[in-house]
Amino acid sequence: MRKRYIKEVLLVSGLKENLLCVGQMMEHEYFLFFGDNKAEIYDDCSLSNLVTRVQMKGNKSFPLKLQTDLHFALKASISQSTLIWRRRTGHLNFQSLKLLQNEDMVLGLPEIKNTSEVGEGCTFGKHCRKSFPKEATSRATTPLELVHTDVCGPMQTVIEARNRYFLIFIDDCTRMCWIYFLRYKSEVFNVFKKFKATVEFQSGYKLKKLRSDRGGEYTSNEFNRFCDEMGMERQLTVAYSPQQNGVAERKNRTIVEMAKSMMFEKSIPLEFWAEAVNTVVYILNKCPTKALVKKTPFEAYSGRKPGIKHLRVFGSLCYAHVPNQQRQKLDLASQRCVFLGYGSCEKGYRLYNLVTGKVIISRDVVFNEDASWDWNAQQECSVSVPLTEMVSEKEEEINDTTVMQAESSVANDVLLEDSEEESAGIHIGAQDIDHTPLIYKSLIEIYERCSICIIEPETFEEVIKDASWKKAMETEL
Repeated sequence: MRKRYIKEVLLVSGLKENLLCVGQMMEHEYFLFFGDNKAEIYDDCSLSNLVTRVQMKGNKSFPLKLQTDLHFALKASISQSTLIWRRRTGHLNFQSLKLLQNEDMVLGLPEIKNTSEVGEGCTFGKHCRKSFPKEATSRATTPLELVHTDVCGPMQTVIEARNRYFLIFIDDCTRMCWIYFLRYKSEVFNVFKKFKATVEFQSGYKLKKLRSDRGGEYTSNEFNRFCDEMGMERQLTVAYSPQQNGVAERKNRTIVEMAKSMMFEKSIPLEFWAEAVNTVVYILNKCPTKALVKKTPFEAYSGRKPGIKHLRVFGSLCYAHVPNQQRQKLDLASQRCVFLGYGSCEKGYRLYNLVTGKVIISRDVVFNEDASWDWNAQQECSVSVPLTEMVSEKEEEINDTTVMQAESSVANDVLLEDSEEESAGIHIGAQDIDHTPLIYKSLIEIYERCSICIIEPETFEEVIKDASWKKAMETEL
């Protein structure tokens, strides 16, 4: 009898006897004949090569004694076959390999099973980052238990206060948001101390945890020392993993997108970006969020529902009332302004005065929310008002101008020019600027000058009688 090797042997733990399957032998092209209480196994259809003959026992079984070779240790491994085929297919993923096998899409592919073994080729070439959880596994249950913070900037446009960054703090429990504007990132530590003192005093809670990225403004020695002294827990993100500070990062994006939308609608210049950002935070604290159920951040933090009846369209044209103390009886009762937000310490609106170019706060405002100010037209159509009046070289025109100015001064109870300048007949060019201080005179002096009438002599006899004219003639001669 010749030696034959049994292929595709399965290891069954706990099985005390080896079982040889007849069907498995037939699949490997062995021929079996049963009869005369015995079984014969041949390796081909010629029935000339007998592999073995087995005698049937009393329990109607055919026990076969196999001879094992002690000099060799054979191991059947599916995982090795899977790794080989994965390498042969260019490090194709296991799911695609199993799909090829299960759907019979190719021929010659053995059984594929998942394996936990790590291949360096796949690791070096296809290693990717693990996915971040879409929702936090746990949430803070009390205000200030966890605060998220982040710095946004620098902005390309510097505002009048020279701020280029804004810093936000978000309470994880209530989603209440606070915003501060900075010139430099190094100001974060001082602003944080101010924020901590304010919110702890107002709410009565203690700030316990602070979550931020690993920026230098948050990892300085003085910042770490202060947090250690206050007993606060620091939660820093892994490098290049802003997703771990997703609450603050997403809030920054929302704030910037809303600010751009409001400014674009009314064509507000970019130098007012801080006003738009501050207004967005004011609005978001009074708007719903997925993190809260039927509550706004303002209500969750303060315990009372916010009122929004006073909200107006950002950048709309408005008219601010001028107090009686700042105007005369015939002056305009209001000034044209542009709405820029809401007061932080005052119960009023922040308005940009188009005349003075300054931001004012007023509560007596009339809004035209459908209108907006044309900033480009204002620059193109600007009119320069001359500081001096044009005076003609002719003496008659000078006298006429003097009379008109005197009449206007009498009507307004003020005289704007000096009598000495009138007699001198000073000529001022169209492009010149007169810096001579104005001298004001009383009405009595003006009326006395208006009552004077000078009659010049018409004949020689009249001239001889006048001492002043006689003296003038002698001087000329």
